[in-house]
Amino acid sequence: MPETASGDRDYVAVALAYAREAVADKKGRRFGRLIRLGAQRFLDDLKRAKRKDAPFRFDEWHAVDVCDFIEKLPHVEGKWATPEIVLHRSHVFFLVNLFGFRKPDGTRRFTSALFAVARKNAKSTLAAAILLYCQCCEDEEGAQVISAATTGSQARIIFNVAKRMAEKTADLRDAFGLECWANAISRVETGATFKPINAKASTQDGLNPSHVGLDEIHAHKSADLLNVLTSAAGARACPLWLYTTTEGYTNPGPWAEIRQFAKQLLEGVLGDTADHFLAVFYAVDDGDTDFDEAAWHKANPLADSNPHLIAAIRKEAVEAKAMPSKLAEFQIKRLNRPASAANGFILLPKWKACDGAVDLEALRDVPCWGGLDLASTRDLTSLRLVWKLDGKLLTWGRRWVPNAAVTQRTERGTVPYAGWVAAGLLEQTEGDVTDYAVIEAAVLDVCSRFNVQAIGFDRWNATELCNRLLTAEVPMVEFVQGPKSYHPAMTELERAYVSGALAHGGDPVLGWCASNLIARKDQNLNLAPDKKRSADKIDDVVALLMAIGLSGSAPVEEDLDAFLNSPVVA
Repeated sequence: MPETASGDRDYVAVALAYAREAVADKKGRRFGRLIRLGAQRFLDDLKRAKRKDAPFRFDEWHAVDVCDFIEKLPHVEGKWATPEIVLHRSHVFFLVNLFGFRKPDGTRRFTSALFAVARKNAKSTLAAAILLYCQCCEDEEGAQVISAATTGSQARIIFNVAKRMAEKTADLRDAFGLECWANAISRVETGATFKPINAKASTQDGLNPSHVGLDEIHAHKSADLLNVLTSAAGARACPLWLYTTTEGYTNPGPWAEIRQFAKQLLEGVLGDTADHFLAVFYAVDDGDTDFDEAAWHKANPLADSNPHLIAAIRKEAVEAKAMPSKLAEFQIKRLNRPASAANGFILLPKWKACDGAVDLEALRDVPCWGGLDLASTRDLTSLRLVWKLDGKLLTWGRRWVPNAAVTQRTERGTVPYAGWVAAGLLEQTEGDVTDYAVIEAAVLDVCSRFNVQAIGFDRWNATELCNRLLTAEVPMVEFVQGPKSYHPAMTELERAYVSGALAHGGDPVLGWCASNLIARKDQNLNLAPDKKRSADKIDDVVALLMAIGLSGSAPVEEDLDAFLNSPVVA
C-alpha cells in the first residue's frame, strides 16, 4: 500500500499535525475550545484504537482514500488557483476522523457526523464531495444517497454541487458508471442513487436512505423530516447522517438538541457511550468579543488560506457595529454564535471532579431526603436521595423511561438511553408512558431500605400516586415550584460541587441532566430551574434540588394534606 493514495499529501500526517496544533493552543488564540476538545478526542481515540479490546481500529488506507478521491474532484463555483479541490487542513481533519476509524467488521465507526462552521467555509462543497464518495466507494447495494432539506431549493444546494462535479469529471463517470439526470445521479452497477429530497417528498413509499446530508440543519423548524428519514433507514447496516451547518435563530427544530448533544460529547459528559457520533465544531468562544478580529479564525478555519473571507467579515463587522439590526446576523453567520446563547448553570469540569463513591450500605441508617420528579410521563422520571455526612453532600437515585422514549432516542442517536438502560442506569418501563405502579413500588422499596425523612414532589401529574404513597405512610411533602423554594437549594448545590463537597459517584445520567440545566431569576435574583430554556431533560437534577431543599435549606410551603384538600386547576 502506498504511503498515500495520491502520492502527493500524507493526509493522516496533516490531520495529526492539525490536532496537535489545536491541543497545544491552550490559551485559545487561534482554535476555539470546542475544536480543541475535538482534537483531543481524535488523539485519544488513536490511542484507544491500538488497544486489544478497542471497539474500533484506525485504518490509514480508508482515511487517505476519501481525501484522495475528493482532491480529484473539480471546483464548480468561483475562481481558484487550481482546477481541482485542495482540501484545507480542517477538512482533512474531519475526513480522516470520519472515515479512518473502523469497526471490527470493517464498516465506519461514525454513523453520525456534525461539521459546524461559520458561513463561506466550504461546508456544502465538503458535504457534496463526501456523499459522492459514499455513492461511489462504500460497498452498499442499492444505496440511497440523499440531500435533505425542508424545501426543494435548499435540498438541491448539495445535490447540484455533486452533480456538477460528476458532470465535469468524465473519468469519475467512467470509473463508477455514473449517469447524471435532472434530479438524480445514478450508478447502474450497484443500483445506487443520489437525489435531493424535501419534506413533502420524504413521505413517499420506497424510501430507504443509506447516506443523508442535512445541510443547514439549524433551519429545520421541526424534527419531522429527520424523524421520517431516521425511521426509514432502519435496514441499513452502516448509514451516515451528515449534518453541515452554521448557527441559526432559535426555533423548535432539531438543531438545539443536536448542538447540545455535540457539546456534551466534546465535554466528556457522555463518556464512551456516543462512539458513533463525530463532532467538529468551529465557533468563537464565550469570552471572545464580537469584533476581536484575532478571534474570527476560530469560527472561520479557511480564513488562513482565503483572504477574501476575512475582507468580507471586516465589511460586515463595520455594519454590525453601526446597525444593531445586523449584529445578530453577524454573530450567527460569521462567528457561529447561537442567536440567544443561554449559559448553563453547571461548570462541567468542577461537576465531573465530584465523582466520589457513594456507599449505599454504609448509608442505610443515616437520615436522608428525597425528590421525586414526575413532570414527564413520556420521557425521564426521577427519584433521588441526598445524605449530609461529615461535611459532604452525597446523592444516589433511580430513573425510569418508557419503551417509546428509548426507541425514539436511539433512532435519533442524540442521547444514549439504550446504553444507559443496558448499564442499569435507567429503568425501562413498558408502553408509551411511564408506569407509575413501577415508581410506586420503587419509592416503597427505597423507604424500606433507607432512613427517609421526607420526599419532595411537584404537584403536576402527582395526585393519584401521592395519595397511594400517603396511605402507605410515605412522608411525601409538596415542593412548591418557584425561585422562593429552589434558590436556597441551588446555591447549596453550587457551593457543594464547586468546593468538591458533592459526591455523585460519576453518575452519567445525573451529569447529563446537570449539563442541560439553565437557571431563571426572579426580580429579587432568586434562582430556579428553567425547564423551557434548558436544552434537554433536567428531571434528575431537579429531583436532586428538591431533595436538597427538603434537607433543610429550602422552605417548605405546604404539606401533602393541604395539597390533597385543594383543587388542582388545569
